[in-house]
Amino acid sequence: MGIIDVRLLTDGHFTLDKSFLVFGKYQGVKYEAALKPLLIRTEKENIIVDTGVGTLPEKYQKFHEVHRSREQALEHSLLKFGLKPDDITLVVNTHLHFDHCGNNRLFPNAKFLVQTDEVRYAYYPDRFQRVSYLREFFDLEADFLPVRGRYAVDDEVELVPTPGHTIGHQSVIVPWKGKNIVYCGDAAPLPENIERRNITGMIYSSSDGLESIDLLRRVDRPYYVYSHDSEQLELGL
Repeated sequence: MGIIDVRLLTDGHFTLDKSFLVFGKYQGVKYEAALKPLLIRTEKENIIVDTGVGTLPEKYQKFHEVHRSREQALEHSLLKFGLKPDDITLVVNTHLHFDHCGNNRLFPNAKFLVQTDEVRYAYYPDRFQRVSYLREFFDLEADFLPVRGRYAVDDEVELVPTPGHTIGHQSVIVPWKGKNIVYCGDAAPLPENIERRNITGMIYSSSDGLESIDLLRRVDRPYYVYSHDSEQLELGL
């Protein structure tokens, strides 16, 4: 199943305290974080990795401002590449925090690939993680394929467990133009997570988080896509 195209999409930006993204730094700094799903087109599948934040409930809007023009909405971002939500056949959620699965319901014909541990935990999270999971975003009448550990979508698109930020976090590696695109998810939402080996501030397991960063740092010929970095809005390949 050959790779036809790989693109960064958008669902706009949302604000959060930057300390959630880097452990021990940036407390009180308001950051406008990018929301950028990854589109992977193969000969047989149209794949989206993460789906952005969608429309937040009112109680969340008090803490997170969503900035998005009509053209930046995910469904319009898809249209730029000639696709409609109905054309998407696979959705990969790196994890089920609300800013990574907020538009899952847009894709009625897709199968959903999420680590089994993540799905189970999302329904019954610990108190300190509860605010990050919005059940109405992921509790859908959809076809969830159970994934446990490494999983090859085909010969080229690989899901790699990178726990730490959440119990069942996964990243995606896809070869493209002589590089291995590493869609980090929130294992490394900003460049300094990889470059300085600094875990995220919102963390389920700090030791697992560091091991996952080191795993991603060992990828051969990497091109890292940082899920919330607002300067990296296109693939520079």
